[in-house]
Amino acid sequence: MDEFERDEIVEEEQPEEEILEEEQPEEGLTEEEEQEQPPEKPDKPIKGPRFWAWSVAVLLMLFGLVLALPAVWNLILGIPAVAGLVSEAGGKYESAQEAYGYIESLESGSQSLGLNMIGLSSGNFTMERRYVIWDKLYGPLVIAQNQPLEQYFPAGTRIPRSMRALAAHSGALTDILEGFYAQLEIMMEPAEGQSENEWALEALEAARALDGKAGARALYYETIALQIAAAIPGRGEDSRARLAVLRKDPAAEPWMYEDIALYFAREDGDYNTLAALCDARLKRNREDVMSMQYMVKATFLAGEAEKAFKAADKFAKHSAAQDGMRLAKAELYYRQGEYGKAIALCDEILDAVDFGAEITKMADLAPLESALAAAQTRAVAQLLQGKPEEARDLLNETMGTAGMYMQYMNFDYGSYIYTLLAAYIESGDEEGFAAMEAQMAFSGGSVPQAITDLSEGKTTVEKIFTEGWGGFDA
Repeated sequence: MDEFERDEIVEEEQPEEEILEEEQPEEGLTEEEEQEQPPEKPDKPIKGPRFWAWSVAVLLMLFGLVLALPAVWNLILGIPAVAGLVSEAGGKYESAQEAYGYIESLESGSQSLGLNMIGLSSGNFTMERRYVIWDKLYGPLVIAQNQPLEQYFPAGTRIPRSMRALAAHSGALTDILEGFYAQLEIMMEPAEGQSENEWALEALEAARALDGKAGARALYYETIALQIAAAIPGRGEDSRARLAVLRKDPAAEPWMYEDIALYFAREDGDYNTLAALCDARLKRNREDVMSMQYMVKATFLAGEAEKAFKAADKFAKHSAAQDGMRLAKAELYYRQGEYGKAIALCDEILDAVDFGAEITKMADLAPLESALAAAQTRAVAQLLQGKPEEARDLLNETMGTAGMYMQYMNFDYGSYIYTLLAAYIESGDEEGFAAMEAQMAFSGGSVPQAITDLSEGKTTVEKIFTEGWGGFDA
């Protein structure tokens, strides 16, 4: 092999490392070479979501809210609804009605927003529960006379299961009352020498004679007849006999006879029976403040004063009954001649109310009603204490407020005015008595016999207010 061939072989066998070193670029570049290099492209800025993306997101959020709104609204309405049902189950009907009233106030606001148009409403729930409660407290006859079922559930409307028994009673009672009112219109007015109650009883019997279903409705007719006849003088014995027959009927219900039984127990001074009737009512409605007051008073008049005061203290644990129990105890005190204690209890109620304040909310009427009753009770204590001028002045001061709001309250305005008349007589204020008597005559009222007897010296304030049940409504 010659030299030329050996040289070619050496070149071909050149190490791999040397070849790589030759192919690598030089470490540095001259300024001219750097200027010739093209500039690097900057990174593009990250763009946020565009308008259409935001629009979709907002629409999805609104759609979610629309889907969630019924659930939220049902929860808002459901909480007081459950509270009302729990109160009903515990016999706390006043609390239940407050809960249902709260639902109605919420729905009243939602109606202004049109939410009820998309189905966000409790429907007839609150009205249904109110009728169920009214049925338990007052019975179908009172409902038919004051809030007929047909006003809210007209013929053809589906009646909730809980109201079907009431609806059956209501239909029959409505027919009877329509026939009764028709007979009153035909008879026009009482005959000469006939009282209004006698006239009404005659009209009821005429309606019964024309009713082809009178036999099946006998208990209803007897219930209405007893309520009318109870106040007719000279018919007491007959009415008591009819009451006894009605109570023994296995189909009779408490609402048919209980009010009349209470009335006769008061009239007869049968205070043990009266207390037992009140106790039965309290077992049905644990918040019946009037039955609490009656029970305390009946227990006292039955000769168990200590037991009566203990019952008042027990009932006063109910917040809604505190003022009612103060008034009940105040009466017991003035009957015992402890006028200072009676007046102090009344002042606890009176001091909590501003008689000059304007009443704008229904919730403020309850304290006002208690305060007016306290003013009357305090005035009675002052009359018995021999301070008729103070009694007259107190009742005159509060009379304007009593007259202004009496249509909105369950307040015995007549008894209040009669107590003021007694104060006029005892204080010798003939001018005040004459003015009030004229005002009563103008409005169709009349002076009760007890006041006439007081003015003629035939009775005393002690007899009026402390003998038997006392007062002007017994």
